[in-house]
Amino acid sequence: MASQAESRPPILDWPNEAGFQTLHEQHDPTSLPITGSIPAYAAGVLYRTGPSSYKVGKFSCSHWFDGFGQTYRFEIIAEEDGTTRVVYNSRKANDALIDRARKAGSVGGITFGQRRDPCVGIFGKVLSIFRPAPSKESNDPSLVNVAVTLRPDMPGLPSLPPSKREIGHSPNIGIKNLWTGTDSARFKQLDPQTLEPLATSSQKSLHSRLKGPLSGAHSQTDPLTGDVFNYNLELGLHATYRIFRTSASTGETEILATFPSKAAYIHSFFLSEDYVTLAIWSSRYEKNGLKIPIEQNILEAISPFSPSNLTHWYVIDRRHGHGLIAEFESPAAFSFHSINAWQETNDEEDMDILAELIEFENLDVLHKFYYENLTSEGKNSVSFDAKFGQTSTPRLARYRLENIPAKPLKRSSHSSSKEARKAKLELTVEKSKVGELPTINPKFVTRQHRYVYGVVNRGYSSFLDGICKTDTRTGEALFWDDRGCTPGEAIFVANPAGDGEDDGVLMSVVLDGKAVGKERSFLLVLDAKTMKEMARAEVNGVVGLGFHGVHVQQSEIKV
Repeated sequence: MASQAESRPPILDWPNEAGFQTLHEQHDPTSLPITGSIPAYAAGVLYRTGPSSYKVGKFSCSHWFDGFGQTYRFEIIAEEDGTTRVVYNSRKANDALIDRARKAGSVGGITFGQRRDPCVGIFGKVLSIFRPAPSKESNDPSLVNVAVTLRPDMPGLPSLPPSKREIGHSPNIGIKNLWTGTDSARFKQLDPQTLEPLATSSQKSLHSRLKGPLSGAHSQTDPLTGDVFNYNLELGLHATYRIFRTSASTGETEILATFPSKAAYIHSFFLSEDYVTLAIWSSRYEKNGLKIPIEQNILEAISPFSPSNLTHWYVIDRRHGHGLIAEFESPAAFSFHSINAWQETNDEEDMDILAELIEFENLDVLHKFYYENLTSEGKNSVSFDAKFGQTSTPRLARYRLENIPAKPLKRSSHSSSKEARKAKLELTVEKSKVGELPTINPKFVTRQHRYVYGVVNRGYSSFLDGICKTDTRTGEALFWDDRGCTPGEAIFVANPAGDGEDDGVLMSVVLDGKAVGKERSFLLVLDAKTMKEMARAEVNGVVGLGFHGVHVQQSEIKV
């Protein structure tokens, strides 16, 4: 007869609850003890953001995407003797919202996936649409939960005065501004050094026509000019997408294309040398998004997955003002994260776009991220993994969009063009060798790359259990893991003197959950070529298991 220990599901032996519910903050910068060494070329600042807690008083957030945001700052300092040290600070970004949840038992407003009181019923949902927002909402940034991505030196948005731009121990240099983003059109400004929330803004401040409420959390940046691209989605009977560019040199925003299509949840998109490519996944909103204010959350307003809801690709010219120039279709699927896109001249001397992404076969992963399914203490983590573990695990996919025309596409109606061509699936890498939250060497943005880095779940944890390096040329993978240690997104920092694509380091913030009740996090530094550990900088507390980060190298920091 099997013992209780033998029958215990393995994922419960990988504790991670502390990373989803931490109260640790470090307002005053503090030096971290380091084991190993960090190369001097990695000097700069690593920012991380995302939810750090989900329970306050009697209130609990239902979904990971709605957890209370916190931002973290690791400053890597190169000393004259060739050594490096790390100075760390962090700050919660939603003190006022947390206080509201504690007192009122709710956060109010539209969320991603917060489950509502079933006693409220449809009449209560409709009433909530017409309740006026609190008067402080537009003035108090700590009431606004925007903590998915980070954008240092965002053009078109206000900057701090030079006197407030110093970065810790690096005198006379600093980041001009630091903004966080999410899948709405809102931004939140943080102090780049103290991480204190300062203000909020929206895409409408960039251009008056960007009046829709939704957008992509991941903007894209031209690696040569620094221009920033994104989309804005205006909901309605005929939903409208606007693709725009904000100039890094002037701060001015230009609308590149405007077109109607089915409203959908889209987290990211593609940028190549001459084009913006927006893929509308099979994550469509019911009634073109008009159900969102009724449901008061995003997830319950998304239509059930259907193979008939094909993925639709829109290609926009970003060089010559030709707007929308091509449409493609591919089988129904879903994706959070694009990896990269680049262009090739084909045998017919026409231009093709290669678009690479992390792809899910349906929408199960969106439901995976309810805390009850996600954490090692979640009441459904074992049953959800047993039923949906495979469908909520992605593969790597690369599509070819062939023969991109040079002239604008003529569309005759509000529906998708009947002339949409087929996107060709050119490459896949199996699920066991692919990670989510993908990153690459930033030198290869809009260029053909070979290596992709991501965080993986191979079934040992209810969440994540390692870091993966995927070779798209061979289909093989290298892994880093440490049992009981849950990694975050791995950020690539290139060696400026290196000549190989994988010449650099990876930085990931990892929860060491092995000692329950004494959990700690550490900044992990890996050799990106070998995936061998180079250093750890130990934090005297837990860093929340959040979403995304960005590394600003010392040489990139501007006055």
